[in-house]
Amino acid sequence: MSANGNTDTVPIRTIPSTDRIENLTRRFHDEFGSKPSFYVRVPGRVNLIGEHIDYCGYPVLPMALEQDILVAACLTSDSKLYLRNINSKYNNFDVEITKFADMDIQPDSNGKPFWYNYVLCGLKGALEYLNNDFKNGLKLLVDGNIPPASGLSSSSALVSAACLAFLYAQNATLNKIEIATLCAKSERYIGTQGGGMDQAIAFLAEKYSAQYITWQPLNATAVALPEEASFVVAHSLAEANKAATNDYNRRVIECRLAAKVLIKASGGLVNQKIVTLSHAQKILNKTLVEMIDLVNEYLPKEMYTKPEVCNKLDITENEMDTLYLTPNTRHLKEFKLKQRALHVFSEALRVEDFRKACTQSTSNGSNGHINGSNGVTVKSDSEFVDKILLTLGELMSSSHESLQTLYECSHENLDRLVDISKKMNVHCRLTGAGWGGCVVALCPKDKVDEYIQMLTDEFYVKHCEIEKSKASVYVFATTPNCGALIYI
Repeated sequence: MSANGNTDTVPIRTIPSTDRIENLTRRFHDEFGSKPSFYVRVPGRVNLIGEHIDYCGYPVLPMALEQDILVAACLTSDSKLYLRNINSKYNNFDVEITKFADMDIQPDSNGKPFWYNYVLCGLKGALEYLNNDFKNGLKLLVDGNIPPASGLSSSSALVSAACLAFLYAQNATLNKIEIATLCAKSERYIGTQGGGMDQAIAFLAEKYSAQYITWQPLNATAVALPEEASFVVAHSLAEANKAATNDYNRRVIECRLAAKVLIKASGGLVNQKIVTLSHAQKILNKTLVEMIDLVNEYLPKEMYTKPEVCNKLDITENEMDTLYLTPNTRHLKEFKLKQRALHVFSEALRVEDFRKACTQSTSNGSNGHINGSNGVTVKSDSEFVDKILLTLGELMSSSHESLQTLYECSHENLDRLVDISKKMNVHCRLTGAGWGGCVVALCPKDKVDEYIQMLTDEFYVKHCEIEKSKASVYVFATTPNCGALIYI
């Protein structure tokens, strides 16, 4: 098994000797009376820039975290799944796999997914890939150190870990691209219309670099980050579960409707297929800047009613419900098409600018001589580095402003973290779906300790009334880590 390349299979490594592995092994034995046969590790991720545009078909730029979902597994001779979590607050769950294959995955009475639903999503996707032909049942014990509902992809990592573990137990071999695509599809069983970024970085990540991820076909290209930059993740302490509300799916639907309206208004043909904003751009053969102009021309209103959208697309409300809306968005009566499309196109531009700045940093940083966009030659290394970091930081700040005002997916705690960061001239943005979760900040390495200390004092202690000694679990510096691994 190779460790590099998009088309390689998931690497298999020797079981590491760590306290965490030893504790998981001991707990597995206490629970099941045997040792695990193998372990699966899938990392969380932080998206540096490119939020809410993966499901619109545009590239994103995430990196994998050190925090992960770690699963201990043992094959069984029956056809059952025995599922346990090392955290006692999560209930045990057993199910007959053959019966489960044809069942829908149901949330609790409040519409919130049970923790094990994410595991079932992964298994359901694997079963579909295997055409329900499997030989072994599975005992699983899950240990995760990604904060749940933090926007760091804990749920996607759990889906991916379950899918990978079940496929490995059946001796199925998929390359990284194939399993990332399968896991992205699998998570939709929970009801979330995600775009695939979380699963892609989970399997395609490389240590020491972020990944520029593109779609159709799925591909990841390593992007070296400036050596002088450190990325700090800070939890807002507002939890966000994108499968528990229709906020996320509503944005997906609004983007799809905006794409169709733009095509039809520009004289293009609209069919019943799902069309993304990137599809619309390709069909109309426009640049991103030109697409922004089209939005302002053809979607001038701040709000569109359901009848107005139907009229623009020349469809009935029943056809709109059936063809374009999801079960948890069919009740909606109004849609913000202009704002969502403006965010997507401007965010796609920011991703390209971010990647170009990183490329400049690595290709020209050694001599410090580049021509800036304003035509000024930067001569010293320190001036060059400062210019690159400022460019990247300003892009991140612009991203947050767009997510806050156009996409309306921020939260007062996220905005407070952003405002506090400005006191040290540190740029940051919400990362993940939003409505809570975390921010990611670009901080010069020599200011990281001071910055973390300031967030601890100003946000966690002063605003959230958390003891200073306990704040370290919520804010940390991170570097790019590797993707999923199997330990045997």
